[in-house]
Amino acid sequence: MKTHKRLLIPDMLIPHVSEISPALLAERHGIRAVICDLDNTLAEWRSEQIAEEVTWWLEQMTKAGMKICIASNTHNMGRLKRVATQLNIKHVPSNAGKPGTAGLKRALSLMEAHPGEAAMVGDQLFTDIVAGNRLGLMTILVNPLSPREFLGTRLITRTMERFILHGPLERPM
Repeated sequence: MKTHKRLLIPDMLIPHVSEISPALLAERHGIRAVICDLDNTLAEWRSEQIAEEVTWWLEQMTKAGMKICIASNTHNMGRLKRVATQLNIKHVPSNAGKPGTAGLKRALSLMEAHPGEAAMVGDQLFTDIVAGNRLGLMTILVNPLSPREFLGTRLITRTMERFILHGPLERPM
């Protein structure tokens, strides 16, 4: 488990999920399972439309033997199930409760994986990254897919993220 100071620091900053290479995860870090956030990570907020580059990335990850599971804080379980079915990947069938770890533990169980061989990919520092770090997962922060999001996230959370990360999330690693 990471120290309190490290809870807010992702292991990687990557502009878009499609830029996360299965080889990088598997060969360099021993990762074989990936937990993904849904809103503004795999799909735009409240959308069921998946961009071609996200679908392509998921196909590449699956072909490389990666197990994928969505763990979302959404309250729309029907949408979550439809998106997971559309993408042919597993999902935690309830609100993941991030930054709590119960939802991520459920995702690991669904993928039959352990924290040391799993990564958490998400667009929010205070939910996705903190939850992943609390559980000892590799954490990857990506830019949100769209500026459209919950008002509190846009006004409060994103401002605090920029302060902690010392600049905009768009900066390359």
